Amino acid sequence: MLRQIHVRECYSTQDVLKEQLLLSPSESILVSCENQISGRGRGQNQWTSLPGSLCFSLDFEPHPIVSFTAIEIAVILTDFFHQKNIDLKLKWPNDLWTNDLKKCGGILVQGIKDQLLAGIGINIYTLDKQFGGIYDEVQAIDKKEFAHEIAHFLKTHRIHSPEELKLKWLKRCGHYLKCVKITDGNQAIEGFFSGLGEFGEAIISTPVGPQAIFNGSLRLI
Repeated sequence: MLRQIHVRECYSTQDVLKEQLLLSPSESILVSCENQISGRGRGQNQWTSLPGSLCFSLDFEPHPIVSFTAIEIAVILTDFFHQKNIDLKLKWPNDLWTNDLKKCGGILVQGIKDQLLAGIGINIYTLDKQFGGIYDEVQAIDKKEFAHEIAHFLKTHRIHSPEELKLKWLKRCGHYLKCVKITDGNQAIEGFFSGLGEFGEAIISTPVGPQAIFNGSLRLI
């Protein structure tokens, strides 16, 4: 059974979730909020909480191939919105895009002892033109109920087969077979995004052959 904790404001739902799991390690817990002050993204990035942002964290059993966990969550999220007649695109390694390729969501998976914590931020709508929103217009949303609905869907629609997962992910990838640049620190590789490797790494076709990239920030070029 999933126990939900909903707060008016917090620095990070992941931090609240960590505290709660230390107190009740055997429970399945969802933490959601009305406003997140200092959400985290990959690396040193932050997730900016906007008026239409939905931010929540939950414990999540790892995929049989652990490094596929964030990819699995991303695919299940697109399945969730597809049932609401909203089609989203996926961006490697852990972002959601609108159909016009604007970021509207992100996923951060972290470990605590033998558990994985999934932090999810989604722009249900946004007034900031540099980002995208699930809906084009302002929506009245019950963040507590919406977070619970999505979390329940994530828990009950797992995709355990790596091959099925990769096929579904590629079908919804917004940059499959397109020219991209992946930057990791001072290193950058350019080429055509040709698929996912056996651990979820990006496979980039370059003039010197295929390159496997495990970390980095991707953009279209």
